[in-house]
Amino acid sequence: MGFQPDLSHLLTRAEDLGPVEATLAKLRRLHERHFLFVTAPFGAFSRALAARLREEGARCSRVLLNGGDVLDWGLSRARAYFGPLERWKDWLGETVGRERVTDLILYGDCNPYCAAAKEVAARLGLRTHIFEQGYFRPFWITLERDGVNANSQLRRDPELYRTPSRVALPAKPVWLAPLTPPAVRRIFAYHVALGLLHPVFSRYRPAYVYSAHRQMAGHMRHYLIQRLVRRRARRELAQTLAQPGPIFVALLQRPGDSQLMRHSPFRSTADFIRHVAESFAAFAPAEARLIFKSHPLDPGLEPHARVVAQAAADAGVGGRVSFVDDGDLNELLKRVAGVITINSTSGLTALEHGRPTVVLGQAIYDIPGLTHQRGLDVFWLSPEAPDEELFAAFRRLEMARTQINGAYATRRGVELAVPEAARRMLAR
Repeated sequence: MGFQPDLSHLLTRAEDLGPVEATLAKLRRLHERHFLFVTAPFGAFSRALAARLREEGARCSRVLLNGGDVLDWGLSRARAYFGPLERWKDWLGETVGRERVTDLILYGDCNPYCAAAKEVAARLGLRTHIFEQGYFRPFWITLERDGVNANSQLRRDPELYRTPSRVALPAKPVWLAPLTPPAVRRIFAYHVALGLLHPVFSRYRPAYVYSAHRQMAGHMRHYLIQRLVRRRARRELAQTLAQPGPIFVALLQRPGDSQLMRHSPFRSTADFIRHVAESFAAFAPAEARLIFKSHPLDPGLEPHARVVAQAAADAGVGGRVSFVDDGDLNELLKRVAGVITINSTSGLTALEHGRPTVVLGQAIYDIPGLTHQRGLDVFWLSPEAPDEELFAAFRRLEMARTQINGAYATRRGVELAVPEAARRMLAR
């Protein structure tokens, strides 16, 4: 009979053990970790991350909710869910118990499948690792425990950042090739596979307000229109910026964005537009101007220009309010007196430029000393500028705790991000 070592007596602290025993203890601990991917970024990121976690001795599997998940992951080490959304939470709870799952991995935390998964994790005491697009764009991704964006667990206390810290300054990120074309290709492939396997996963419910097909058609139409009117639009914007008086810019969210729907008092982008226009009309200086800027990934399915024009006319400020659907935000921020946002990560870009910013929803950076705290009506006359030292400390801590250099859409971006993501996820 071969010798079967009993590892139950080994301590978990590596410093108390010899090198061989420490290695065995580490492998034992890692083997007890079972990471279940519930949702993941489009493309090969989840497969690459799982391979790295397995190299370290952990177990990995994935839930397949639709055909896109099958394309990105395959069928090996997977559990397909074919039931209705109403049964999802019960099924997931049964699955993680049966499979001895210790960690859930999510992409975002607001869609119904992810929100229910967080509830299951909290009830069963599982670790939850949540990926998201980077708070600081473009060469960063976000990884947090238990919540991202408005659900982030990092406290909104300025003293947390003002306290002297040993956290190092973030390293200069590795430059990556343009991310939009490969991201578009991966998203397109994912949704083609989703459609082809819809008969198999017929009960899957996408979280979008608009269907993927409508969004794709909208993006193509929007792109063509932008190209046709770009020169005229940029000329009109330049004329607006050249006029005297303070200029404010209001940043629009993507229609149906979960940050808009779940973490703001507004039911739609149109509600936000009307609210801001009415406050501007009532409280802004007579010489002030207001620009509404669309989100760069807006599919063009909602008539923002018409809504802005109508809201401005109704408020009696039609000559001082405009809408732009193009242009470099960094260039625009050099000229404006203040920025109004719901909770867009572009608000961080505004703070980086030192621009007074007011948040009308819930955002990780809505902290006294960083953003204007006295409401929108006061903002037009007395906008509070961000504290440069506080922002530098905030950025340093957020980078260290939540940001990873890399990207989901390109091979090089995945190669950069996966080792650090795995290290943080495996850390106690």
